[in-house]
Amino acid sequence: MRRFLIGAFVSAAGLATALAQTPATVLDGVYTPEQAARGEAVYARSCRGCHEAQDADGPLLSGKVFLDRWREDTLEPLYTFIKSNMPGNNPGSLDAAAYVDVIAFVLEANGLPSGTKELTADMLGRIELVGTEGPRPLSNLTIVRTVGCLSPGADNAWTLTRAANLHPVRARVVTAATPQELEVSAAQPLGSQTFPLMSVTPQASSLARNKVQVTGVLTRQGTLERINVMLLDAVAPMCGG
Repeated sequence: MRRFLIGAFVSAAGLATALAQTPATVLDGVYTPEQAARGEAVYARSCRGCHEAQDADGPLLSGKVFLDRWREDTLEPLYTFIKSNMPGNNPGSLDAAAYVDVIAFVLEANGLPSGTKELTADMLGRIELVGTEGPRPLSNLTIVRTVGCLSPGADNAWTLTRAANLHPVRARVVTAATPQELEVSAAQPLGSQTFPLMSVTPQASSLARNKVQVTGVLTRQGTLERINVMLLDAVAPMCGG
């Protein structure tokens, strides 16, 4: 009996830990009003001059355009981008806590609820950024990345079959894939989706029926989703199956 109780206690503790580590969304209240106030003070000192002065390189940090660029991903890419590029005249010059406070202020500015615990850097990769209406499909013209099987069709048409879920690419400038990115894509399981591909070059014929990583612009017309290809990289010699 004692062993059973101990086992039950351990299982319950493990379950609580697992639940605590379950990815949250920003709708769960992941920052405090006090933290957002600190972030607003940092923003006023270091950010407002660009982001509210009609600077083309300093867009507003609230509203639909901003959210459409960053939503349906964790807070980590947004934090990394801000930390790596801001302030514009001295990137990376603030301490890590200040950048997290700015994220809290950005969430507040977008009407996302506060909570009772402060946001910390180690939480960023577990919290999904969504709008006030909750998770939604990626917006049209989002730069995306996925893996699948490159399948040829008639009249030089190409399709990505057995494709995994689309993942948004947050970089402003899309450069060649790194070896690390290709290694991750090679290990990523195939999926069940199909995407017609646009702007595929003739050289792609050498990659036919390979498992490939596709980076491009999501183009949605009604219920049809296509990918306008920017980068196409083989990650495994054959799709198999």
